[in-house]
Amino acid sequence: MKFGMYTKGTNESLNHINLIEMPNRAQAEAYFAGVKQLSLEQFRNLFVVKEIASDHKDKNLLLG
Repeated sequence: MKFGMYTKGTNESLNHINLIEMPNRAQAEAYFAGVKQLSLEQFRNLFVVKEIASDHKDKNLLLG
């Protein structure tokens, strides 16, 4: 799954600041907090992590 980090409380939230591929949102938050050198609590006060929908072009290949 792909996750994007967005600044919290701004009108710029349409554009992600950073993008990472992780198994779940908790791991993505932990990764981004580490990059920013913040505790999870500090990170969550400043940023929000959202899942980014990937286009499912290969969906039919996976389903067979």
